Amino acid sequence: MSMSPTTARQAGSGVFWLTLAKLYFMATGFLLVIFLPKLFEKLSGDTTGEIYGEYRVVVGLINLLNMVLIGGAIQAVSKFISEREDRARSVKWQTLKLQAVIGGGLTLALFFGADFIATRFYRQSDLAFYLRFAAPIVLLYSFYAVIIGCMNGLKRFRHQATMDMLFATMKVALTIAFVAAGFAITGAIGGFLATAVVLLVLATVVLGRLPAGEKVSWRSLLSFEWKTLVYAFFLNGLLQIDLQLLMALAPPELGTAESQTGVYGLALQLGQLPYVATISVAFVVFPLVSGATFSNDLERARSYVATTNRYVLAFLAGLVAVVACDAESLMSLSFFPSVYAAGARSFAILSVGYLFFASVMINANIFTASGRPTWSMLLFAGMLLLSVLFNVLAIPRLGGEGAAMASSLAMFAGFVAAGVLCRRLFGTFLPLATFLRTAVAAGVIVGLHAVIPHPGGLFWLLLRLGLGFVLYCAVLLVLGEIRLADLKGALARRRRPGRTGEDGGR
Repeated sequence: MSMSPTTARQAGSGVFWLTLAKLYFMATGFLLVIFLPKLFEKLSGDTTGEIYGEYRVVVGLINLLNMVLIGGAIQAVSKFISEREDRARSVKWQTLKLQAVIGGGLTLALFFGADFIATRFYRQSDLAFYLRFAAPIVLLYSFYAVIIGCMNGLKRFRHQATMDMLFATMKVALTIAFVAAGFAITGAIGGFLATAVVLLVLATVVLGRLPAGEKVSWRSLLSFEWKTLVYAFFLNGLLQIDLQLLMALAPPELGTAESQTGVYGLALQLGQLPYVATISVAFVVFPLVSGATFSNDLERARSYVATTNRYVLAFLAGLVAVVACDAESLMSLSFFPSVYAAGARSFAILSVGYLFFASVMINANIFTASGRPTWSMLLFAGMLLLSVLFNVLAIPRLGGEGAAMASSLAMFAGFVAAGVLCRRLFGTFLPLATFLRTAVAAGVIVGLHAVIPHPGGLFWLLLRLGLGFVLYCAVLLVLGEIRLADLKGALARRRRPGRTGEDGGR
């Protein structure tokens, strides 16, 4: 069974707006990747990446807590509202109460435990001040997550995308401005904190007053949310654990822990591009699968699952192939201080690992949307356990490259497990033909890259990346994985008037 025309338009609109927002988020975030290492080097004499390493570790820990609260709350709120939109007001207020307890508790724990974390785990006592200064961001984000979850559940994807883009713009602008003014790490964290305050107020105003409707108890929400919170902890732990462990376990013969962490932190941000590129897909598919399973329409849910997995793999495999092949050229761009070129191999390895992670993340969201958050929780728990084990073994011997290999291996194991669970639940995952065709297309790119010349400079790099991805798509077209009829249908849906659902409830 295929999607209804109205649902297809809603899904297409949601993918369009949220993908636009995430692409914008990636572009503006890349400005921080470009400018912060340079600013730290120029204004603070950070020629080894140590200051950037400290910044990445502190912000990484804050992001871990933030994303746990955001991921858990957005999924819980979106699920309850997408099933019955008249619950929206009650769901919002009950979840805000829960977040005040959970987010407030984490904020206090971080504030008062900053000295212990800095000295006992990181072995860097000067990090305590930065951890304490950043702690309020956690509480602010816990409330912000509820507002965004309401927008997602109401399918107000354009409003959700707008908040993403405003957040990205303000965070980048304030962070760069404060660092350029000479405040270094304090300025970077201050820009983050100021953005969180402003966006919480603005998102609340944009959401507006929701009409009264069916009541939902906080116990019902908590019975679902606690699983998504734990799941979000495991998921986001995977995004940060290698960086955090590298600061604690970096082998001294390869340089200072801060320097190794700074170089790896930049490689990690670039390597996570496949994951960031698919976040919008997860946001859109969640309410669609939730609605289908709530109405016991298994065939419709199966259609969503198969289509999502197929096109995500096809797109990401091409992106990863062209980027991984040119990892050394990317990390050697004049944007970055020369010390960061040492992270090229880590970047290439991580980009492949995050291809698998992106697929796992999307399917875990599908499991949660179908009412099985425990499956998602256990899947990421297993991956995090493997990642910790592999990283503890690899980092003391290989440093950053060991962290990249350990994390990528754990992500591949999760990809295999997600496929098994998806077939068990829906009877579908990835057609073998799709997997083989994308592997052949990616292999063509890798093989061609090995024999063509590689002139330096940004122009030639962008030309290689662009032509490589076009060639990859052309190979998929020849192999029949991409069909012209699919592309024409997608374009036709975008041109149809009367799109509904994206701003419902305005």
